[in-house]
Amino acid sequence: MTRLAIASLVCAACVLCAACPATKKGGGSGSAGPAIPAKKLVLSWGISPVGELADVFLATTDETGKQVSHQVGRYKGKCERFTPAKEMNALTGVACVTSGGGTELHAMHRGDEIVVVVMGTNPGVAPDPMAREAVTRVQVPAGVAVEVAP
Repeated sequence: MTRLAIASLVCAACVLCAACPATKKGGGSGSAGPAIPAKKLVLSWGISPVGELADVFLATTDETGKQVSHQVGRYKGKCERFTPAKEMNALTGVACVTSGGGTELHAMHRGDEIVVVVMGTNPGVAPDPMAREAVTRVQVPAGVAVEVAP
């Protein structure tokens, strides 16, 4: 009877050890598990001229290729994509230029959203980052890398 009890304990210990993740192939305390795919969102601008005005859109494309277009507004002048000044803390922008000044749109990544802000510009006057107003907000999932399309 004693031998039977000892044999049962040994078998039970082997079963428990076999179930232990540290004894499985590929496992162990250093195993990181399956890799989680990195998520990203790529920003680009869409500009559609309409006479003296232009409809401006911010397009977001995720890692699967799904693209969503967000209307930003209609602005006067010839609109083109540009890189805002460093002090604007913006990822990308659109400048709409007229003969007497114009408008700048800046896309900024702030927490869990992309905020598009607008400000007027005048020739010879330094732009003021505090003069910008938010016109569009786009929700971004937490942990998503935001990039600008080339």
